[in-house]
Amino acid sequence: MKRYLYTFIFLVLAVTAYSQKIDIPKGANRIEITSSLSDSALVDMIAFRLESSGFFIEQLDKNKGFAITEYKNMGNEIAIRIFVRVEGNKAVFNGQGNAEMLGYQYRNTPLLFKGSTGGIEKGGFLAMDGVVRKLAKTVGASNIAYLLP
Repeated sequence: MKRYLYTFIFLVLAVTAYSQKIDIPKGANRIEITSSLSDSALVDMIAFRLESSGFFIEQLDKNKGFAITEYKNMGNEIAIRIFVRVEGNKAVFNGQGNAEMLGYQYRNTPLLFKGSTGGIEKGGFLAMDGVVRKLAKTVGASNIAYLLP
């Protein structure tokens, strides 16, 4: 009987933890994940996972702990590039976006979560957030945080 109770409690906790939604603060421009991997292993794993997600790595330096991708079309008229800086078992992601909206061309626009307003900044940030969330699950990330300027 105790075994069933423990199994039930475990399932309830697992579903609750999985379904928790992380609120992104208005103005966030970076995403930080914490991992138990060493810095060089984390850079390698992130670069591999980004390539597996369809990004091409433009620059990679394991010694300095950074990676930069080329632009990738995210399917919603926005192309993003991701910058990753790794230090002290933490990886910080930020990015830039390109888009053409309503006849205007936006180039190298910093990604920023602007709350309820739309545009390339928010759309690109949400696309980057989706990539980082998937990546975080595969690199043993224990925490995701949104950073403000």
